Amino acid sequence: MNNTVIAVDAGKAETKIVVKRNDKEIVRDHFPTAIGQTSDGRVDLLDNVHTFSSKTLGTVGKEIRIGCDELPVKADDNFSKDSDINRICTMYAIAKNVIPGETVNVVTGCPLSIYSRKEERTEYGRNIIPNGKVECVIDGKPVEFTIDKRLVCAESTGILTLHPEIFSKKDYDAAIIDMGGLNMNITAINNSNVIIESSHTSRHGGRMLHHEIQRLLMDNGMEITDAQILSSVLRGYVNYHDPNMREISKDIISRAVTSFIDEIDRTLRNSWKNFDTLELFFIGGTAFLLKDYLAERFGEHAHFEKNFEASRYANAEGFALRMYRKLTENHGTK
Repeated sequence: MNNTVIAVDAGKAETKIVVKRNDKEIVRDHFPTAIGQTSDGRVDLLDNVHTFSSKTLGTVGKEIRIGCDELPVKADDNFSKDSDINRICTMYAIAKNVIPGETVNVVTGCPLSIYSRKEERTEYGRNIIPNGKVECVIDGKPVEFTIDKRLVCAESTGILTLHPEIFSKKDYDAAIIDMGGLNMNITAINNSNVIIESSHTSRHGGRMLHHEIQRLLMDNGMEITDAQILSSVLRGYVNYHDPNMREISKDIISRAVTSFIDEIDRTLRNSWKNFDTLELFFIGGTAFLLKDYLAERFGEHAHFEKNFEASRYANAEGFALRMYRKLTENHGTK
């Protein structure tokens, strides 16, 4: 029986993929949720850009540039995942991780507003993940594969599968705060059930904090690269040779992060009148980046994955395991 599962979590800033083939260890992959041209159209100047087209998606003759940080990300105010960029990024994610000729099963997440209505959820699945034979071309190389079964899960709920011993407790009230690069999904949970009307998305992504810290540093005459922001936030300061500059950067980062978490705190408290009764589960790369700050703010009621990668891939990995278990249970295999 074919038990190969590819899980795709197409976030607004980054698409994460988890592949599980039978009893083998999972494989993780990711790329920016970004397609199109650069501002000057010179995609040939970019180091990691790839080309992609798909007969199945109707993009033959319309070669798409994809998978590079310097391409424009999906940064508008439309939080829907039912769009061309998500269809394309989902298909590219599958195509770049299949073995040519392979038959796979695919699972992805969808907005709660769609998931709550079965007919819309089914149509969403058909639109994002077409069944049957798929033909694509990546960097001029043909890739063919077949999608057998598909599954659509409620976004930000992969963690429920990863930790059933926690979320299946009777009358266990929790909130999942999924902090991505460009937005934050907040989901209310009771006894492993999603409370749809108490869940929504807000614009509190890690990239906003990233840009604010970089702006404040530049205003104080401190030039650092994009690549240095992550390590500086984790460290709490920019590792300048000059101790005075180091202290100034420490103060800037602390103030920026505190202001960012103040906004998150207000958003969460405004979302739930019973906020002070909830256990808070933070997932996503941004959440782990800010782990120490969030733990200090919310204390023992804040919970995190064990490391950055586990937090980053929590949804995709949970989705993959959920579908894999469904397949193996139906086939009677382990």
